[in-house]
Amino acid sequence: MNRFVLCAALATAFFVTRQAQQPTAPAAPAQVAVPSLAKYRSQMTNEDRTALAQCYEILSKSVAANPVDDPVIPSVPALCDVHRAALLFVWRGVLGNEPGKYEGLREELEGLLKTAVGEADVPLNPAVQRDAATLFANIARSLR
Repeated sequence: MNRFVLCAALATAFFVTRQAQQPTAPAAPAQVAVPSLAKYRSQMTNEDRTALAQCYEILSKSVAANPVDDPVIPSVPALCDVHRAALLFVWRGVLGNEPGKYEGLREELEGLLKTAVGEADVPLNPAVQRDAATLFANIARSLR
């Protein structure tokens, strides 16, 4: 009987300590693909980082697969809209986060896209499409 109580107490203590441990985001890697994201990465929860990394992996693959002859994303402004929509779907819809949870993150991500593809209302040509897909893949890598 005493062994049973001792085993039950140890199992309960193990379970409680495992549940009480809050997962923390690992320290930012020495080098990330997009260095300006390192400070945000270190502040983010594992859930937020993982979801955003997956979002950017999907964006990267989707933009790379955008057909040239009949594009789903026909222009740079449409690409920016797709980017914003994807972030809103994941950030607010999936994660339930409020805007501004990580101050400056949205502006940083949108700024990176504007730097990579510009702001002109022009068709999404293969070079711009490739640049956007590469940026999204690098952002995903930086958040892992």
